[in-house]
Amino acid sequence: MSYPFPPLLAIVPYPFLPPTNGGHLGIAEMHRHLALLCKDHVAGTQNNAPNRPEPFLLHKIFDAGPLRYLPFRYQKPLETLGRKESVKAIFCEHPYMAASAHALARTLKIPWFLRSHNIESERFRTMGKPWWPVLARYESWAMRQANGTFFVTTEDAQWAQQHWKIPENKCHVAPYGTPLAATPAPDPQARQRLAQQLGIRADVPWLYFLGALDYQPNAEAIDYLLDEVSPRLEATRQPFEILIAGKGLPEAQKLKISGKNTVHYTGFLPSLDDFLQACDVMLNPVLTGGGIKTKAVEALAWGKCVVSCHSGAAGLERSACGEALFVSADGDWDAFVNDIGAAIKRPATAPEAFYRRYHWGHVAENVLTTIFGTP
Repeated sequence: MSYPFPPLLAIVPYPFLPPTNGGHLGIAEMHRHLALLCKDHVAGTQNNAPNRPEPFLLHKIFDAGPLRYLPFRYQKPLETLGRKESVKAIFCEHPYMAASAHALARTLKIPWFLRSHNIESERFRTMGKPWWPVLARYESWAMRQANGTFFVTTEDAQWAQQHWKIPENKCHVAPYGTPLAATPAPDPQARQRLAQQLGIRADVPWLYFLGALDYQPNAEAIDYLLDEVSPRLEATRQPFEILIAGKGLPEAQKLKISGKNTVHYTGFLPSLDDFLQACDVMLNPVLTGGGIKTKAVEALAWGKCVVSCHSGAAGLERSACGEALFVSADGDWDAFVNDIGAAIKRPATAPEAFYRRYHWGHVAENVLTTIFGTP
């Protein structure tokens, strides 16, 4: 099979197959679409367990233990793979193996590029991790050494330029995308199926939050939903149901939810199609954490309105989202609830420009064009 772009060697430092969160899915979908345009060799960990055929070539080079992050530990097998497959560039997911990618690129005499899912050290700083300055020094070094860095948001690219003096011509944007090329056709039965399964009203607006609930920014967002948003919504006398989906919800929050008639915890949903078809509005009261909020992209792609705080909307190109995105100031819960009311009364779907910007096919093609030039 011939491809428009030369072979690529990707380095993925942790298991991502099968995908169990938005970050894993972002890696999987990026490489699924890169592999349609080039021979994509993914060097990954031995504990990847694909549950479907993948178009990229997975090489289980790294072991599952923490020693895999030691610089140069796997240089020989990576070099052998690169030479055997005549790869012409290296694509390193996250900065953690940047030293190895840098050394490998010098040995193979090819360029290497970093993919920054967020400014990792800033994310850990906002989460109160004491070792963030050490990561910041390493992360900034990696961006200076790479031939280029693909950021998921324009804001992250500008931050790196301003704070770490990364040259503008080394900063590129490759947003978290969607496999959907247009709003899916509605399934009128999805709502009834889910209402019956969950035992909730089908004739009122369904508002939802979805994510890994043991992740600190998401856990904080659940507290805001329960303590700030839900009481204000009840005071408006607008009928509603709030659905919280995902795994890892702490017991204290489960107990708090059990005391609310209009908030329901669904647990982990192995298939989201019915859920995303049935719900009306995504709630995104996230105030911390870096990068783009992947579930907001997913919601917009499925034709949902998204009601978000300012921080939760970071990285979304608002002009591409049209009237489907509502944004209020961080912590202004009165404005947040007013936006929920507006989204219920004036539902809108993302315009065609959203899919041109965020479809994975467009994102992958732009990445390869940046690395190799126009085919």
